[in-house]
Amino acid sequence: MIKNTKGFLLVEIVIAVALISIAFIALLGIGLLTLNVSNSVNKQTQADFLIKEEFEALRNFRDGTSWSTNGLGVVNTGIGNPYHLAIVSNKWAIVAEQEVSGSFTKKIIFDKVSRDVNNNIEEIYNASGDDPDTIKVTATVAWSNKILTSIMYLTNWK
Repeated sequence: MIKNTKGFLLVEIVIAVALISIAFIALLGIGLLTLNVSNSVNKQTQADFLIKEEFEALRNFRDGTSWSTNGLGVVNTGIGNPYHLAIVSNKWAIVAEQEVSGSFTKKIIFDKVSRDVNNNIEEIYNASGDDPDTIKVTATVAWSNKILTSIMYLTNWK
């Protein structure tokens, strides 16, 4: 009977070590998943901040320029014309091409705006209802395999 107990004790030790190993591996997996989610949330927050910064800089640019002389009313509109904002001579300026900032690529696209008979902005631009005092701005920030896009309308309020 003593011989069987010694063999049984060895089996118990092997099972205990296996269970502890499985629990440790599961905890490591949970820790790794938590780090990945935290990194993803951090990048998403940074991308959101970059879009808000672009919009705020664009409002500042609009307010410091004349709409139809050197402002948003003279910007080339349409897909394929990406821009970003940069500080030039201590003022915000619209610069052609997208911008790479760390692991992020950001751009803004300007589109013309048209309004229907009720003065509502139309989803699809219609030249007959063109509103030269409003411009649609689409800001995009891309990183890794993710893209965050936001749309804003700016008007010639002066």
